[in-house]
Amino acid sequence: MLEHIAIRNLALIEDIEIDFEPGFTVLSGETGAGKSIILGALNLLMGEKADGSLVRTGADEASISAIISVDTQNPLRSWLQEKGISLDDDTLVIRRAVKQSGRGSIYVQSIPMTRGDLSIISEMLFDMHGQHEHQSLLHADRQRIVLDSYGNCFHERDLYLTAFRKLEELHSEAVQLEESLSQATRETDYLSFVVEELQRAKLQPQEDALLEEEISVLSQYETIHDSLELVYDNLKGGTGEGALNSLALAVQSCKRAERADTSLHELSNRLESLYVEAQDIAETMRDRLSSMSFSQTKLDELQSRLAQIQRLKKKYGPALEDVLSFYETAQNKLSGSVTDDERLQELRKEISQQDSVVESCALQLRNKRHAAAKTLQEQIASRLKHLGMPHVVFSIEVTERARTIHGADHIDFWFSANLGEPKRSLKDIASGGELSRVMLAVKTVLAEADEVETLVFDEVDAGIGGAVAIAVGEQIAELSLSRQVIAITHLASIAAKAQRHLVVHKEVEQGRTYTRIHPVNGENRIHEIARMLSGKTDDERALAHARSLFQGKI
Repeated sequence: MLEHIAIRNLALIEDIEIDFEPGFTVLSGETGAGKSIILGALNLLMGEKADGSLVRTGADEASISAIISVDTQNPLRSWLQEKGISLDDDTLVIRRAVKQSGRGSIYVQSIPMTRGDLSIISEMLFDMHGQHEHQSLLHADRQRIVLDSYGNCFHERDLYLTAFRKLEELHSEAVQLEESLSQATRETDYLSFVVEELQRAKLQPQEDALLEEEISVLSQYETIHDSLELVYDNLKGGTGEGALNSLALAVQSCKRAERADTSLHELSNRLESLYVEAQDIAETMRDRLSSMSFSQTKLDELQSRLAQIQRLKKKYGPALEDVLSFYETAQNKLSGSVTDDERLQELRKEISQQDSVVESCALQLRNKRHAAAKTLQEQIASRLKHLGMPHVVFSIEVTERARTIHGADHIDFWFSANLGEPKRSLKDIASGGELSRVMLAVKTVLAEADEVETLVFDEVDAGIGGAVAIAVGEQIAELSLSRQVIAITHLASIAAKAQRHLVVHKEVEQGRTYTRIHPVNGENRIHEIARMLSGKTDDERALAHARSLFQGKI
């Protein structure tokens, strides 16, 4: 329940605070006095997009803050708990500031929140019925929402939605697989050729580099052989004059000197190691020379193989690793087409099974809606009769239609206000006044099943008057027995039914216009009701009529 609201620097409002009470509170005032500004402040608290032009001239920002009591059964408590927000004595404090740039801030219990969060909070606290909201009843989507809300069809609707979305996912996967298989079919011949060609090639990683190295060696066979032979001859020497022979003599000489001078021991060992190493090199050279051979046939084979690899690199490369990767991809696509075909067959079975699940969920939802429609139409018709339509016929038709995310039902409200007139779809025949009463009847019926504690009506009296207005006032008063109701109205017969009456008016001080609000009671309220009746606060007939509306209650 809304307990208190403070509005600062919003349009013509500089600084006002309003205390609200349970039951029925009405706001009245001359056209242009600022009632819509107060309503706009409430809308901002409900998450409406902010407009910097609303900031009062000369101020940096506008602010709206509210203190709201939250019933122990309200689902908002669970949502707040998930967000780590705790209530203070069962009350919630919301503050929203709007700067001239349109940007601003939102705080709930001093914790920063987003406009989306504020919308979620407000949906569980308030039900706002704007001046033109009754037009929404002309749309099938709104009628479906009303029926589902009244019939508490959310469980069945969620089951259907989950099943429907799973079916859509299966269909989407099947379409993608079909496209993939279609593409694979077009590529099969090409991929088969690629795989066969590369299989025959039997490529190995880094093979091209190894071939190039081997070809380079064979191509320079004579240079390598002659150079190594020269190295061997210089080490070994055919006449005993090679480097090895000289090193052997040097080792012997150093050993003799070592026996006379022990300090030459290290040099002697180093020279001996050098001789052993040179001898090993000579033997290695000998073995290499004996193993070397040149084959033009081998060279031709290597060059042919390298040319083959270069052609494959040009077709599928540019690098050999790219060719091997392309080969693996082609193999996977060919084997994958078989796997995809098997998966497609499985998907078709799953789609058939899921379609049955969706159909079953749709039927459960339809049955729940049929049952809710029967009760809701009776209750709305009953309320409409009380609102000055004694011969009203109101029905809710639930007919089968193509499945959507909302089910397989088309919801349509049918209405006849007068005796002898055929029943027609609400969107085709209802006048503004009739729509206002239908919306009020719907709100009243839904409020009895809804957990929202505060209902706000903006000029619910559109298009009505006389006895109907009295009936509307009585209906709102009845609704206020279980809910807090705040209404903006121009009709005295509705205002007279409220437990509390607030008057909005404008004042001019020092060249500036200000919107003020104050409660009226007793004779002051009688005079305000008289103004609403005749436009004058001191008209005797209007005053008498005003007193008659209260029937001694004030």
